Amino acid sequence: MESTPLPLAARDYLEPLAAEMAAFEAIARKADLSLPVRVSRHWQLRDLVGHLGGIHRWAAENIRTGKRARQVPKPDEDVAPADWYRAGADLLLRELAETDPHAPCWNFSTVPRTADFWFRRQLHETTIHGRDADQALGEVRPVPDLLAADGVDEVLRVMLAVGHRWDGKPVAALTGPVAVELPDTGHRWVLSPSDGRVPTVSGPAATAADDPVAVLRGPAEQVLLLLWQRLPIAAGKHLISGDADLVQRLLKSQITP
Repeated sequence: MESTPLPLAARDYLEPLAAEMAAFEAIARKADLSLPVRVSRHWQLRDLVGHLGGIHRWAAENIRTGKRARQVPKPDEDVAPADWYRAGADLLLRELAETDPHAPCWNFSTVPRTADFWFRRQLHETTIHGRDADQALGEVRPVPDLLAADGVDEVLRVMLAVGHRWDGKPVAALTGPVAVELPDTGHRWVLSPSDGRVPTVSGPAATAADDPVAVLRGPAEQVLLLLWQRLPIAAGKHLISGDADLVQRLLKSQITP
């Protein structure tokens, strides 16, 4: 199966981002905002709405100036949460639409510091938090296969390199190659031991590893949610072959913010 090159072109993220924003806004308008969300035991849905609206504004400021915005804005208590979220979403969409993806722009990873980072990052930020909101309501929307595969690629080739910064702990050390395979989209990554703080990653069209110590193989959506710790490891054990303990230690590492 020939796989679609990843990442996608920057502007190809705009339509699915707008759709994810609209779905999240609809939840913010209709749902009970006191519902708990799993992403934090201290958060209610109201907090998630405020967080994502603030992240949209923060990202928009990064894009507008090309420099790191120091603070994530907090919700305006005089504005309805859904309205405050929508205003942040619209601000971000305008900045993205008006920005050259190749323009210099700060980001928090090791990838080139250009604005295209934020097109992709904000889609997946909104997708994951949209599923957090769905879980609070008890019915989780599917993530389209290709977008889920792109999200897996972002975790492995963008987030993994800097994930240890969030909790100060090293990523689980590998004893040999670990393959991540998505049969529904044809993508494959191979994580290999390195002398650095994180594994070396090849992909998303990596050659099959010789004698991998473990393989994580399954539908793109399930692998994405596992990597983001939104699917319990126990629910994804059937996707792991080989050294399951090693994969579980890797999944428990702080590889996403």
